[in-house]
Amino acid sequence: MAVADALPEFTGENDIPSVFPFGGSCPQGGDCGTFRRTATLPAGISDEFRRRSWELLPAAALILARKYADSTEFRIGVRRASWPQGAPSASLAAVMPAALSAGQHRRAVAERLAETALVPEATPAPGTAAAPRSLVCVLDGPADGRYGADLALSLDLGEEHVTLRLDCHEHVHDAPFAERMLGHVATLLEQFTRRPDTTVADLQLLTDTERSRLRELGGTRRPYPADASVHALFAEQAAAGPDRVAVRHADGDLTYRELAERAERLAQVLYAQGVRRHDRVAFTLEKTPRLLVAVLAVLRLGAAYVPIGTGLPPQRRDYLVADSGARLLLTEDSSVASVVPVLDLSRLPEASGGQELPEPVSAPQDAAYVMYTSGTTGRPKGVLVNQRAVVRLVRGTDYVSLSPETRILQTGAIAFDATTFEFWGALLNGGTVVLVPGTTVLNAEELGAVVRRHRVNTLFLTTALFHQIVEQDPTALAGCQVLVGGETMSARHLGKAMDACPDGVFVHVYGPTENTTFSVAQLLNGRYTGRVPIGRPIANSTACVLDRDGNPQPLGVPGELHVGGDGLSDGYLNRADLNETAFVHGGLGPRPERLYRTGDIALWTADGQLDFIGRVDHQVKIRGYRIELAEIESQLCLIPGVREAAVLLHRRTGDLSALCAYFSAETAVGVDDLRAALLKELPDYMVPSSFTRVDSMPLTRNQKIDRAALAALDPVGAPAAAAPPRQAPRTQREAAVAGVFAEVLGLTSVSVDANFFDLGGHSLLATRLWSRLRSELGVEFPLRQILDTPTVAGLVASLERESAPAVARPKLVRRSS
Repeated sequence: MAVADALPEFTGENDIPSVFPFGGSCPQGGDCGTFRRTATLPAGISDEFRRRSWELLPAAALILARKYADSTEFRIGVRRASWPQGAPSASLAAVMPAALSAGQHRRAVAERLAETALVPEATPAPGTAAAPRSLVCVLDGPADGRYGADLALSLDLGEEHVTLRLDCHEHVHDAPFAERMLGHVATLLEQFTRRPDTTVADLQLLTDTERSRLRELGGTRRPYPADASVHALFAEQAAAGPDRVAVRHADGDLTYRELAERAERLAQVLYAQGVRRHDRVAFTLEKTPRLLVAVLAVLRLGAAYVPIGTGLPPQRRDYLVADSGARLLLTEDSSVASVVPVLDLSRLPEASGGQELPEPVSAPQDAAYVMYTSGTTGRPKGVLVNQRAVVRLVRGTDYVSLSPETRILQTGAIAFDATTFEFWGALLNGGTVVLVPGTTVLNAEELGAVVRRHRVNTLFLTTALFHQIVEQDPTALAGCQVLVGGETMSARHLGKAMDACPDGVFVHVYGPTENTTFSVAQLLNGRYTGRVPIGRPIANSTACVLDRDGNPQPLGVPGELHVGGDGLSDGYLNRADLNETAFVHGGLGPRPERLYRTGDIALWTADGQLDFIGRVDHQVKIRGYRIELAEIESQLCLIPGVREAAVLLHRRTGDLSALCAYFSAETAVGVDDLRAALLKELPDYMVPSSFTRVDSMPLTRNQKIDRAALAALDPVGAPAAAAPPRQAPRTQREAAVAGVFAEVLGLTSVSVDANFFDLGGHSLLATRLWSRLRSELGVEFPLRQILDTPTVAGLVASLERESAPAVARPKLVRRSS
């Protein structure tokens, strides 16, 4: 079994097993065999080792387990055949170094062993088995068995050489892992003997061969216009092909010449409003060509744009405008008021303009935009992205083909960082951006029609949306480069899509907003049975897997993924405190480079691919958005009457997820009131689908909220407000529709007057509901009908009106005078 295939998914330090973190359970059971690998220690190490082998070998194993587990909570076993007096030869002693700190050195580790490891465990009661250990150090005597362990590390004190031996369970570990592990033990022993005062944090595992290999995998340089601004590169494309279509929309197309001219006119208006280089301009605009005109006009002045979703609560919108320091807010709604001047673009005359503009001046290090993400403190964080980072994403690329023939379908929200790829992947390569209503991409039938009508050949889909489209009709993606990312990809859905679209190209992409949309990518050209890898760093990017001490982890060993390179953002706006912890210096090169700590656990596989395993904190991805659960919890606790709150991510119907809130309260608090209060402060995708009241929050032994205990209270995340139903179905059709509502939402029943979205539904679940209802009822109707009438009663009434025969009218006859 490959090491990577055997790893569990880590969701936090408390979920890391308190044993050696590799291998899986033997599929055969019984008394299986072992295989052995050996390594000879160099002469200098051997001499020291002969004198202190009882100390050095378990110390190396202890630190190896700490580095491999990336944790301070684990356990190994130690065996001495000749000690203690009268103990069984296979006696195990537990090592539980919870207090082992990064600042300790090898001598302190030895003292720790003397305190804890040299006391045998109690003999198990008759009829019970001893707790198995994943790793056992055999200090003397022959290593003639596993001693209840999958790995037995021992040594042979020969006359001329000291030989390390590793006996491995033949079904749990493989030979390459065993050989790498022996190399890491030898590397630690060399540091012990030659630099005995090296701290635990500074001890390295990598051999020279591994370090060279990881440098090769972790970064790639490739020519691209690194010193050009975004607007200058767009201007080059406009000059080279002025009559090419830049933007395609239902209202009509814009050529590069027309887009450039309109952007210049709007830039004149903005300049007259006082917008200058390094200013910021916020906008809340619909997906029309005017959106691209506004973005280009802002960049033409050397300013940065701040996209804000049109559906945000006014309070949150005002906070983002104020926090970003925006000079203006651009809208298409005359009723919008804000903390800064508002410019309604829909009221500007077509030929409006202003004074002549100075020559465009922008540097690669100037900000291009500020994109807001969820924050742990309850406040959104503004990520400041510079122009070079944008250019690096779409020029000189190696993860996708971009050219003047590229037609990119814009699929996400305007405040979602995938727009960076969608806008500039097209416009900086002479291609076309295709704009359609947001609901179009939720429906495979409509999506396929758009792809064919506009000859779309490239699009990005969040993982959840990709899975939905594949379930509906994967042929909608035929002939396209499909980039998929944001959450864990299903190998089953990928295989289904590849079978249905043999001419398609599928790319698994990964990256945080802080490293400009995509950091690593993997071209998917095979079949996967386990996790789908996220690949290698894209051009002019770096990626490395580091342990908790900032040291590179070897191949196959999990750690926190750090990303960097030319896509790295300038950090969080006005948040120096967060920048200090999120952006660090490290890596594999001779000089430490600036890196972003993603908070994701990953590892390098033996074949050189990054494998995503899970999160180290309570940050989650849902519907493609990265969410800090702490921000939702903070908002919940601000609601009068709420005492404590916790939010968890539950798996619901199929492969979709839902946020579930748990709270304690001092007074009676209605679920509807909680949902309404959150909708005033948070975007709808951050509002939990269910709310469960508890008397008090369960706590762990460390006095933290016991999230596992909360999850056990409500394993399916059923909204408390949904049962019992307030109004039962009155007709056979209402009963059928209510049954589908309940099935899709994962509930036992729903009231016919309950709003689908209030019960936890969202746009992706709406597409599933729409698909199931068409199949169940045998009728065709548009997805829009669910969005307009999201209750059982309302939808049934709407469907019956549509199917009712028209009333016959008397024929009118003209009378002659």
